[in-house]
Amino acid sequence: MAGSPRGEGPWGGRALADVAARLRKGWPAGLTVLFGDDLYHLDRALGMILDHLVPDRADSFAWTVLGDAPVAAGALVAQARATGMFASRRVVFLRDVATLEGEPEPLIEFAKSPPREGFIVVRAPKLDRKRKLHKALAEAGTTLTFRAPANRREEDELRVEATAMARERGLAVGRDALEMLLAVCGVDLQRIVGELDKLRTWSGVTPGATFEIDAAAVRDIAAGDELMTGWELADALLERNREKAVVLARRLVDSGQEPIKVVGGLAYRARTLIEAKALAARGMSAEEVASRQGGAWFFKAALSAGMERYSLAEALAMPGRLLAADRAFKSRAIDKGAVLEATVAQLTAPAPKGRR
Repeated sequence: MAGSPRGEGPWGGRALADVAARLRKGWPAGLTVLFGDDLYHLDRALGMILDHLVPDRADSFAWTVLGDAPVAAGALVAQARATGMFASRRVVFLRDVATLEGEPEPLIEFAKSPPREGFIVVRAPKLDRKRKLHKALAEAGTTLTFRAPANRREEDELRVEATAMARERGLAVGRDALEMLLAVCGVDLQRIVGELDKLRTWSGVTPGATFEIDAAAVRDIAAGDELMTGWELADALLERNREKAVVLARRLVDSGQEPIKVVGGLAYRARTLIEAKALAARGMSAEEVASRQGGAWFFKAALSAGMERYSLAEALAMPGRLLAADRAFKSRAIDKGAVLEATVAQLTAPAPKGRR
């Protein structure tokens, strides 16, 4: 798929470690392309490679930075081949792949037969392999892929790294705070770093000291009001609190939130509840279920309530109702806010008498 690194190579944290190991042996001449949606590790790797190739960034004879204006592939290669009397190594860094134009042949030839000390480094988070030029970038030289975590094991590795980042800033984050932070930022480490910096400033922690961050601090400092209202609505759904859920749904619509996005958040909670009910059927406690599901940890109290208040059949019916709402949003004749409120009211309706 164009521009998507999902499933290609190791996730960004491991890819960065691979780059560090390769740099200890030197870096091959030719074309290097850094690609992927994990921009945090991509940019760290980029910095390491450039530090290795160009120790003195002020040496204009050793390297050239392009990307502020359109540049032809042939001109890019010509720059990399133009070694002079003042520097034995020539490095050309293209910081924006969107500015690259022309036919790919010069890049392909350069990658096949580069000068002994000639290097082209391209920062290309998104590549469209349907384009000849981008396809050549992805395949001709050394392509380093930095993708976001795609499974539970990789997400656990990200949790370890995020905890270490917090520690470097004098912050101690507990499990609840960490899961809340990941719920706010997803697996975007660049955003996690930004929120940790914000929390460090808020804490006023002094050098050498440690400040303990709890979920309430993350909630107040890192999460916006609209996002928190969405979480509260999802909690109300799991708690089967019809009156609260309808009020929160109305508040989100009144604030300008797109109902389809709200339904997306509810769909995630519905899937979590279905998985939790299945795990509970295998004998797991609510605490074990929340721990097993990782991202469910910060709303484990609401999840526990949902496991008690919904039958498995009722949980299994939730995705179908949410899908029906999604389809109704596509009709211009129906008020989207009314659809959302009606859907939430249906999902949180009192349990039938005699339900087991």
